[in-house]
Amino acid sequence: MRRKPKLSLSSAPFYVSILVIIALGAFVGLFWSLHEYQAYQASIDNIRGNYQSLYRQRVRGEISRLVDFIEFERTQAYAETEDEIRQKVQTAHTIASHMYRFYGDELTSETLRAMVAEILRPIRWQNGKGYYFAGLVSDARLELFADDPYFEGKELSIHTDQRGNPFFAGIIELVVEKGAGVIHFDLEKPAFPGRYFSTYGFVKYFAPFDWFIGAGLDIEDTQTLLREEVLSRMRDLRDGGVEVFAFRDDGTIISYDDEIMVGRSIREVFDDAGAASGALMLAAATGPEKEGFLGYRGTGRDSSQSGRRLAFVKTYDEWGWIIGAAIGMDAMERAIASETATYRQISFRNVAAFVVLFIIAVGLLLYSSYVYSRKIKAGLILFTDFFRAAADSNIKIDRQALVFAEFEELGVLANQMVEDRVTKERRLMRNELRLDTLLRLGAMDKRSLQDIYDFIVQRAVLISGSRRGYLAMVNSNQRYLSLCGYVDEQRADSHSRLPHNITRAVDEGGLPALAVQRGRPLVCNDCAIPAHQTFPYQRTGDYHCDVPLLDGGRVVLVVGVAGGGEPYQEADVRQLTLLVEGMWLHVQRMCAEEEMARLERKIIAVSEEERNTIGRDLHDDLGSHLSGVALLSKALHKKLETESPERAAQLGAIRTLIQEAIEKTRRLSRGLYPVHVVEQGLAAALEELAHEAEQLFVVRCTLEIADICQGLDPHIAAQIYFIAREAVFNAGRHGAPKRIDIILACTAEGGSVQVIDDGCGFDEKDGKKGLGLHSMHYRARAIGATLNIVSPRHGGVSVHMSWER
Repeated sequence: MRRKPKLSLSSAPFYVSILVIIALGAFVGLFWSLHEYQAYQASIDNIRGNYQSLYRQRVRGEISRLVDFIEFERTQAYAETEDEIRQKVQTAHTIASHMYRFYGDELTSETLRAMVAEILRPIRWQNGKGYYFAGLVSDARLELFADDPYFEGKELSIHTDQRGNPFFAGIIELVVEKGAGVIHFDLEKPAFPGRYFSTYGFVKYFAPFDWFIGAGLDIEDTQTLLREEVLSRMRDLRDGGVEVFAFRDDGTIISYDDEIMVGRSIREVFDDAGAASGALMLAAATGPEKEGFLGYRGTGRDSSQSGRRLAFVKTYDEWGWIIGAAIGMDAMERAIASETATYRQISFRNVAAFVVLFIIAVGLLLYSSYVYSRKIKAGLILFTDFFRAAADSNIKIDRQALVFAEFEELGVLANQMVEDRVTKERRLMRNELRLDTLLRLGAMDKRSLQDIYDFIVQRAVLISGSRRGYLAMVNSNQRYLSLCGYVDEQRADSHSRLPHNITRAVDEGGLPALAVQRGRPLVCNDCAIPAHQTFPYQRTGDYHCDVPLLDGGRVVLVVGVAGGGEPYQEADVRQLTLLVEGMWLHVQRMCAEEEMARLERKIIAVSEEERNTIGRDLHDDLGSHLSGVALLSKALHKKLETESPERAAQLGAIRTLIQEAIEKTRRLSRGLYPVHVVEQGLAAALEELAHEAEQLFVVRCTLEIADICQGLDPHIAAQIYFIAREAVFNAGRHGAPKRIDIILACTAEGGSVQVIDDGCGFDEKDGKKGLGLHSMHYRARAIGATLNIVSPRHGGVSVHMSWER
């Protein structure tokens, strides 16, 4: 079969250059297009931003001018009103002065006040809205209130405005301090309950009568006229493309471009896109800022200006109005369309220039690629001949004979390949050394922890190719660390190993402390270590690697090496991590086995001591008494054989029972053997245990047997009984329960026993320290059973043990 000719490496750059040039052209074109598009978008955004700013200034300025007009008109109205009522008060003051001058010597002050009051009472102005009022300063009482006589004779302090403030009481303070002044109050008249009339007035003190004389004007009609004038002005402001509208804070429209909408709710206003633009305006004006801008699509007064519009609304609190202005943004859209057309023309010219320049550049690049492809072929021939000669030798490539930098780099890589092979062999040796360390660690069960720590530090130094190393343990609260091992292979004197168990605070622990604080490996190859942070090393200027080991989310130990001939890599971190993980698991297993052996020895010692004590008590006390009873019954039996054979037979039965008791006592005393379990069975023994618990602890103890355990090994039955007994007695002694339930279930495969009480329970952490629980677990392990002890939060204890046959 004829082989398909393959592409030559020397010609590949030429073809690749073609593809690269085309791809580069496409990339440059795409990048240029993207750049032009971004520039276009930036220009559009700039135009849009400028117009938006101008539109915002326009509508905000329109609203500001309208508000200024309203404030000016209100000020003017109040000024005219104040001048008018000042003149009215001055007229009344003049009348009172004349009356006092002509009749002051003939009539009393009270009569004169009454006469002046009756003169002023019928005087009204402003279509009956203006009136006079007067009162005594010393008594704080009204004597004249022409608008509503109801207030005459009343004390000033009892009348309040809608805010609860006494409005007449302020008159006394004003005339006492200043003699005259303007007042403004809201008056609730008896004829109109719940309705307050806004009143603007002026008062002046008349000393001969100890009177304050005032004139008031109900300005509600003035406010209404002023509002109508403002609404008329708003209709006149609709020029220059800006439309002004207004609605109350409850949404009722009071001025709008479309007169049909006046009186309707602003919430019924929708834009051309169907959005609730009116509701959005109301929400913006009633928000925290009480003003806001809103964009929408709508049609202005000129139907040809349909498009995007910008509105600005602002609350005018004094009247409960919301004033708004809207303007069309057609000029902005036209500017954007013009800018788009300009960019299209510029882009077309740029594309044409780019295509021409690209063709010229492609021709030049292709010619250059062909020339250099010939040179590459010559270099490859030289390189191939070199590798043929170097395949069976260890010589390195002479880079001086290479023309191109790439070939020189290949030569570097070829030389580095030999070095990498040596490095990999060294790493393989380190892996073998680590495995050997772990294997030897498994055989160091009889060695002390300090020997293990020293061994691990030595191997860590050896595996990482370092000259110094240490191992430090960290306490549970991560505040202190102890140096447990240190090696310095370059020092042969007594200082090559620091004293063990040097303890320092983490804040002053040097390199191990940094690893603890960071909680991750610390690799430093820049050799810039401050002198106060070099602990446990005695000098600086070395590479160092410090690896913490985490267990349960906290750092338990740190192993570190320093002084390597080469910078430390991630592989060194992995080697050290695997090494200390294996050591930590081994140490944990050793500690667990030692703790288990200690506990078992403790249980066995206590159990043996208890059995010996009970055995001695049974043998020395109960055994002696039973033996004495047996001797007395024997003597009595011999005497009754001659006197009463029938009674002798009965006494013989008693002697038999005594002998059995003696035999059982001996058996118990010899090994504290559970006779009742062996002879009567586990179920009967548990029933006797329930009865005994009721007698001892005054508690209700029930026994539930699902199936009688037959064929059960006596040793297993005895251990089950002892565990159940320990659980029942623990509940009775410590839990103060009202009820204890014992549940026994047996099957052909095994069985289970459960003891449940409703007592106060116990803390499982504290309960693990008790000897009783240890002995129960020990007995369960002795027969290969599983024991679970649970104390729920609501109280009580559940002891469940299951076993297999």
